[in-house]
Parts: sequence; C-alpha cells; structure tokens
Amino acid sequence: MIKFTVTRNGREADIRVPCTEKEIRRVQTELNIPYETDTSVKILAVDSDIEEFFVLKGKSADLDFLNLLGRLMYGMDEHEYRQFRMGLYHEKASDLKDIINITQSVNRYSIITDDLYESGLDHEMDLRGGIPTSEVNVTDYSKVAKELIDSGKCEETPYGKLYVNEEIPIDKFFDGKHMPPYFDRDFQIACFLESGSDRDFLMLPCTDAELQRSAMRLGAGSPHDPGVKVVDFNDHNSDLVARLIKHADIWSLNGYAALVDGFDADEKDKFMAVLSYADRSYKEVGGLGTLSTAVKIGGVLDVFTWYPNVMGDRELGATILEEREIPEDLWDYFDVERCGGDFRADENGDYSSDGYVGIDDSRVLRNAMSQNQGMGGIQ
Repeated sequence: MIKFTVTRNGREADIRVPCTEKEIRRVQTELNIPYETDTSVKILAVDSDIEEFFVLKGKSADLDFLNLLGRLMYGMDEHEYRQFRMGLYHEKASDLKDIINITQSVNRYSIITDDLYESGLDHEMDLRGGIPTSEVNVTDYSKVAKELIDSGKCEETPYGKLYVNEEIPIDKFFDGKHMPPYFDRDFQIACFLESGSDRDFLMLPCTDAELQRSAMRLGAGSPHDPGVKVVDFNDHNSDLVARLIKHADIWSLNGYAALVDGFDADEKDKFMAVLSYADRSYKEVGGLGTLSTAVKIGGVLDVFTWYPNVMGDRELGATILEEREIPEDLWDYFDVERCGGDFRADENGDYSSDGYVGIDDSRVLRNAMSQNQGMGGIQ
C-alpha cells in the first residue's frame, strides 16, 4: 500500500491506497469537503519505498486517481513490480498520469540478471506475451540475454540491469481525466458513461457519489446526461436481462446491480425465473418492459411462489400436500392433480423450463409496481 498525506481547506488527512469508497468519504470529511462529488486534493507527502513517487509532493491530485494507482499496483506480481520500478526510474515520470501509464507498460522493461537463461526467456515473453512450449525447449535464451548485454543498450538502475524494449510504446491507458477500464473486483455490470468521444469507466453497483463523479469527469451535470455503454455483465445466460440492460439508464443499471449483488445463488435463480414469468405474462404488451420494472419485482421477490423442479399440475399438487405435511398414505383421498390445478389458477401461475412460478400476494406486487423507482445503489 501507499500512504499519501493530502490537504484541503487548511486541513490534512492520510489515505492509504488501494482503499474503499468509505475511506475516500472519510478523507473528504477530515478535509472539510462537504460534497462527495469533490475529490480534488493537494499531496503534502508520500510514504512509499518507491522514491520516484516523491515527485508527486506538492501537486494537485484526484482521490479517485490516487486510488487507481493503488489498485493497479496491488494487482502486480513481484516481477511486474520490479519492472514497474525500473520503468519509473528510466522514464523519469513526473506526474500521476505518466506513473499510472507505466503500470500498464511493464513489458517495455526487460530485467537482466545473472541468470541469463531466465533473463532471455523473460525478455521474449515481454516482447511476445507468450511462447509455445515446443519453442522454449529448443531455444538458447542465454544467448538472447548475452546479445542484449552486448548491444550496449542496457542501463544500470538502483533496481538492477534494465533493457528497454523501445519497440513497445508506453500504454496510453490513462488520459489523466477519465477513469479507464480496470477489472479488479467482483461486479454485476461494467459500463462506460460516454459524452462525445470521452468515456469514463464504472463497475456497478457503486455509490451515487461515484456515478455523479463519473458524469462530472465528462463535463456533465448529471449521470442522466451522458450515454451509457455496457461493457460486460454477469447474467450471461439471460437473454431477457441482456435485452433490458441494453436500453436501461444508468440509475436503473445501478439499482439492478445493487439488487442482484445482494442475492445469494438461490435468490438469483428465483429472480431470473420470476422475470421470465413476468415477461411471458406481459407478452401481449411487449413483455416486461424496462429494467426498472425488473428492479421493482426483485424488491418483492417473496410474493412469488417458485418451485424449480415442478413441471405439471400433479407435481404441483404433490408439492403443496408435502408442504402442508399431509401424510402420503392419505393422498389417495385427494385429487392431487386438481389440487395443483386449483393452486395454479389461484396464483395465475404457469410452467416453463424454470419450473413453476406464481403470485402468492398480488396486492403487495401491485403496490410495489405503482411506486416510483428511486436512484438505487450503494448509499
């Protein structure tokens, strides 16, 4: 982790990155910043074993982007970390943008050690990203490393001998203004907010403050203003959800992501079955409609009956009798299939590949559907 001491409004606060949104809010509070959307600070000090970070002292920075640096470094293995330090030393990076871009450019920097075979192999991996096993077994990688040394282009750094692969440019991953795409945590939906040619990346669910900050980085007054492009989402097996997400606004996307993120596996399976049922029920008017409708349904999931393995009235009747603890030796006194059929009719239920779904309390459902949809997210 890296610790930054930052200042604003005559106050100071420490922040260690990577951190959570809760920690960013703590720093804002300590610095007397009243708005969660305001993450601008000045760096007073840097506590890190990487001296090249000290160039950031005295410079203005965004807490979100300081956290991005911490997230990117947290994802490095030991070898990548060493390459990163060498890259910082060689490039003389002078600002946060350049430092962050070097985190994504470590294959530009080949490390030469006393183990020439390993150094040559690592160099080829840096250049090509991967090498067939058949080639590894017949290639003299010690010779490759010797050729790099004999080229006279190796550089001594405080972290070891470096060969710069000039043919590999520094990645323009981060433009200094907008959050770039980086997947380092579980998510339900990943998306870009877009305004013109500018894009800002979000993983949902997130807080309303994060949504607003993303919009502000695009020069928009509200997340409603930019367009939304979904990059990826976790409901890969649901064509219905894919259809709803395609036309959803950012608030509905975030509300849906927050809802599903709180479900366990069984609840999520039930939710998908209920959405499919609702979509069939509204088929004559075009189906379920919007993702915000799906979120409302998910909020009252308990009003739906779901039996995943029941595919007919007799099975449904048997399930009802079992739930009511009617001994099986008394079932002959019941018309089990009719029992199931009557139950299905009462609940307006039906069968599909998801099993049986019906509505146990239509009054609660109607009330939920009549309420306005809030912003919905992690508060």
